[in-house]
Amino acid sequence: MGKVFHLVKKELKQVMRDPNMLRVIFIVPMIQLLVLGYAITTDIKNLNILICDFDRSEISRDLVDRFSHTEYFTLKEYAASHGNIESYLFRGKVVLALVIPENFGKDLETLKQPEVQVLLDGQNSNTSAVALGYANRIFLQFMQDTLEKKIARSPYLARSVHFIEPVTRTWYNPELKSVYYMIPGIISILLTIITMLLTSLAIVKEREIGTLEQLMVTPITSGQIIAGKTIPFACLGFIEMSVAMTFGVLWFKIPIVGSLPLLVFLAATFILATLGLGIFISTLVNTQQQALFMSWSFLVTFILLSGFFYPIENMPEWVKTITLFNPLRYFIEILRELFLKGAGINVLWPELASLLTIGVSIFILATLRFHKRNT
Repeated sequence: MGKVFHLVKKELKQVMRDPNMLRVIFIVPMIQLLVLGYAITTDIKNLNILICDFDRSEISRDLVDRFSHTEYFTLKEYAASHGNIESYLFRGKVVLALVIPENFGKDLETLKQPEVQVLLDGQNSNTSAVALGYANRIFLQFMQDTLEKKIARSPYLARSVHFIEPVTRTWYNPELKSVYYMIPGIISILLTIITMLLTSLAIVKEREIGTLEQLMVTPITSGQIIAGKTIPFACLGFIEMSVAMTFGVLWFKIPIVGSLPLLVFLAATFILATLGLGIFISTLVNTQQQALFMSWSFLVTFILLSGFFYPIENMPEWVKTITLFNPLRYFIEILRELFLKGAGINVLWPELASLLTIGVSIFILATLRFHKRNT
């Protein structure tokens, strides 16, 4: 243990003496957390729309006001003809165009079936689908309010018309803030970068300057060298996660409902996997540039297959099978469950079992390859 302690002490001194490394570990992740916390969001608001009102009645103006006075849409322009609408959609100036035909108000008053045309720019299918959902919600509320006014003027209609009044309650994230969902994922990615990337770079750097071979001819074993290289970055990973969580709580007001000791334990299993990956990558490359490139390749793959951006449930079955070997998938789920729901080990044991299996397997494989390459 004394030999490992001295190796850890040497590694930490080496990190602390490098100002570039300190910036990478502490300053850059905080900037990333701040920027990405605001930039990466599933909330879609202030969508540019264009309205063409050929009716110009009191009822049509009421409908226009509902679209122009909401956080979902920003009224970009009024159009005088259908040709203008096509031009705005083609140039990407608006996402949605609303066309209110003549006699819209009259048809609504005489209980005829009124029609409204909604044109969408379908280039971004997700944004278009969300915009259409917002529009349908406004139409539904508009029709309900209009019908209530009719009932108020004609009480006999109240006997044949009944409204459904849904009573909703949102659990775990009452304000439906996407930042609560995104910040745990960003913290997981930052922890992966610190542990996997820096571990691989540290080992490859020792090999490049020749000090790794000098260590191998000393009485220190390969296991002690690995411990001396990984323990410092495991400690830095925990420090990084603590700082990022504190920043998330104080700045973004992220709630942490779950057990912090349980979080530390589950984070240790994830760090075991990422440290193993760092060692494994170091056995495949010869230079720091190669280690950096390969680490980022792993990281990008992990992010895309983790459910951070795209739900795993929407992926093809063969891709879902691949995600089972992705440790980032399980840790993001753990953080989200712990932060928002306060889940315990009785709920998170499948993720724990998967992380332990992946972490132990990768670490053993990486250790064997490291020993084989340096002997």
